[in-house]
Amino acid sequence: MHGMHAADVDGDGRDEVIIGSAVLDDNGKGLWSREVGHPDVCYVGDIDPARPGFEIFYGIEPPQKRDAVCLVEARSGKRLWGCDESSTHVHAQGMCADIIAGYAGQECYAGEKDGSRYWLYSADGRRIDDKDIGGLAPRVAWWDADPQKELIRKGRIGQYEGRTYEPIEGNVIALADCLGDWREEIITCLPGELRIYTTTIPAATRRVCLMQDRLYRLDVAMASMGYFSPPQHSGK
Repeated sequence: MHGMHAADVDGDGRDEVIIGSAVLDDNGKGLWSREVGHPDVCYVGDIDPARPGFEIFYGIEPPQKRDAVCLVEARSGKRLWGCDESSTHVHAQGMCADIIAGYAGQECYAGEKDGSRYWLYSADGRRIDDKDIGGLAPRVAWWDADPQKELIRKGRIGQYEGRTYEPIEGNVIALADCLGDWREEIITCLPGELRIYTTTIPAATRRVCLMQDRLYRLDVAMASMGYFSPPQHSGK
């Protein structure tokens, strides 16, 4: 596991530590383990709003006969759905975000290291697509005025299918609601420069600053270690 998450997965008011395909309770004891090895892809949050509590989206790196790409119940580790294909090496950070308005909850995406296969699922486990939507780790951010996130691909910000916005330069090293308007700033680095890009699109709705959500704030803090992945939100 290249990074960790901290979240209250059992609803007791205290945070657990999600480390790889296992979860440690707030007392340091093991809460559960999937015993499937190392995940490159790991997102914790309210991925499927139709279900109570949090879910975890995994992309498991070691070869699997099935379920290398899967969604589990965060409280128990119970499998909710998974791919029915064998895998060789699911790699990088994948993606977990609401990018398509036609599906409830967040869409879940991962791919094989060699680019031979990609999986894009709805939150309830429906296979949406098998195409490359932006490499093995497309970045996403709340950028315009609607509830869906935009993808950052090849230096441009744009919708999954639809409008493309202004270009950005540099490697994306962080995403966070720095200004507090519920959209996110994109932080990039270039030789000798650190840049912060912010949206110029007026918000159409009023929402609480993302950093006031505990899960989001913890994910932003966790981004300083290991592999970076866009922060999740509890949906509250």
